[in-house]
Amino acid sequence: MERYYLAALNAVNLIGTKTLQKLIEKFGSAENIWRAEISQLTEAGFNQKIIDNFIEFRSKHPDAVEKLVEFCNVRKIKICTTYDENYPPLLKQTSAEPIIFYYRGEIIPDAERIAIVGTRGATPYGEKVSKKLSAELAAAGFTIVSGAAKGIDTFAHQAALKNGRTVAVLGYGINKIPHDKQKLFEEIVAGGGVVMTEFPPNSDGNTGTFPARNRIIAGLSRGVIVVEAGEKSGALITANRAADFSRDVFVVPHSVFSPKSAGCHNLIREGAILIKGSDDVLEEYHLKNKKIAPEIESEEKILTSPKIELEGAEKLIYEAIPQDESITLDEILINVDEVSPAEISEIMLQLELKNLILENDGKYSRK
Repeated sequence: MERYYLAALNAVNLIGTKTLQKLIEKFGSAENIWRAEISQLTEAGFNQKIIDNFIEFRSKHPDAVEKLVEFCNVRKIKICTTYDENYPPLLKQTSAEPIIFYYRGEIIPDAERIAIVGTRGATPYGEKVSKKLSAELAAAGFTIVSGAAKGIDTFAHQAALKNGRTVAVLGYGINKIPHDKQKLFEEIVAGGGVVMTEFPPNSDGNTGTFPARNRIIAGLSRGVIVVEAGEKSGALITANRAADFSRDVFVVPHSVFSPKSAGCHNLIREGAILIKGSDDVLEEYHLKNKKIAPEIESEEKILTSPKIELEGAEKLIYEAIPQDESITLDEILINVDEVSPAEISEIMLQLELKNLILENDGKYSRK
């Protein structure tokens, strides 16, 4: 039950990891803290605002611990604390490890983990690279860690699933998984991987929770690979935290004309390790001769669409979409005088149905 008391305390506003650790030093256990009188908390020297928040929370939720136990049992959610044997030692070595996290799946504490992160709005090039790196490194024995966002993160998880294990770190509660992510997360758990978060089960994500998630991605991993990232990409936060934790930062280069890779190129200028493929990562860890499963698809096969002969307006539209960049409908119309605004939506739909293009946040790219 101790971990559930710890989880209940961790849900109180202003009680974070450092405060909890100090409280446990004073009171001996999370259960003792939960049951403490106001006078005992005051005598222990803790901030009055923290004490007030705790007392208010406990008054509103006197059965919080019991309800949490029932909630987790029904939903097969587990809790891991820094005091447990299966807490990943690599994460514990950082200066910002969470005192608890909620998870589904199976933790392998000493697994060799490497993170693959990048932009949500990935280009076809970014998708191809993410899948290839993830598939090959998973086959070579690495557990692939990422943040479960759409784009590069999702591609990395999907490719890893076919060849090994993957860990998805969430920026929201484990009971708040979006509908479109549920199938992927069930596959991760079924495949021996882990879906985890430090946030209470019903917590929504916000601008502060995702940078917090990124530090866990970096802390869990031996190194972080940034595949595609703009100048303000959240992936750069992960890379910077990895550097703070003395972990390796690897970067995949791209066209100097691509804004989606401006952040990557800045990291390279700052000393990150440029890589061209999984062999470079394996060589860095003296694993160059590690066998990669022969069934992994080659880069050329991963995203190759069937050859379809296009004619007329469909051909004009398809040829107006750059090979490795995304483009809006307005930009396409500027380049293709023969097609009217009334016609273009139907043409784009036909190209999508033929599996030739991909739409992402109102922008289109070739598959």
